[in-house]
Amino acid sequence: MAARVLVIDDSPMMVQLITEALTGVGLIADAASDLAALDQRLAANTYDLVLVDVNMPEMYGDDVVEFLKVGRKLTAKLFLYSDISETELAAKAKAVGADGYITKAAGLELAVETIRSALSANTPAGVRKRRVLVVDDSEATTRLLEVELAGQGHEVMTANSADAATKIILKKKTRPDLVLLDVHMPGVNGEDFCRFIKGNSLFAGIQVVLCSAEQEPELQRITQAAGADGYVRKDSLIAKEILDLLT
Repeated sequence: MAARVLVIDDSPMMVQLITEALTGVGLIADAASDLAALDQRLAANTYDLVLVDVNMPEMYGDDVVEFLKVGRKLTAKLFLYSDISETELAAKAKAVGADGYITKAAGLELAVETIRSALSANTPAGVRKRRVLVVDDSEATTRLLEVELAGQGHEVMTANSADAATKIILKKKTRPDLVLLDVHMPGVNGEDFCRFIKGNSLFAGIQVVLCSAEQEPELQRITQAAGADGYVRKDSLIAKEILDLLT
């Protein structure tokens, strides 16, 4: 099951950027912009990490962290997030007992990496690496992903079509934890195959991340329509971004 992150920020643009970035690396990301939305999110879900903006109109992030720790007794990791100076941010995080902090000035990539590192610390030693199924009709793309993922110790399987992939996921002993799925393939395309996976209760534990050269808005639309857990654009398929999906 993917880790779930709650982003508390009143800036719609910042929320969109960071939740999409977190989703793109295989995490589940929700957002809340005020206290009412925060209560709704906490009532509906359990979170592994909560990222809290420091300066918001009706609440201060350090007060929210203190409330979550003391009032709600939340067991999630709590991180402050702000564009104030790092010295001041570190002091605020220490004062309220936050698990860490992230400066907005450091950039989105570092923010995602920090969150991933914090979440990976929750994984018990000795837990097996994830089983990944790469589904793509491009032999070159498949080979690139297979080498990079296997090099990190993950168990990697490949398929060049939805039919071949179906045979793999139907068998319990080869059923993957995550499917990295090309959108445009001959026969059954990735969007339809994702719907098949997500619509079958037998495969409830499988995450699906779509992969395509489509422009961002169209890929977002396809991801939402297919019920996928996230997406990666093919022009971003460098080793670091793909390995981020599984950390």
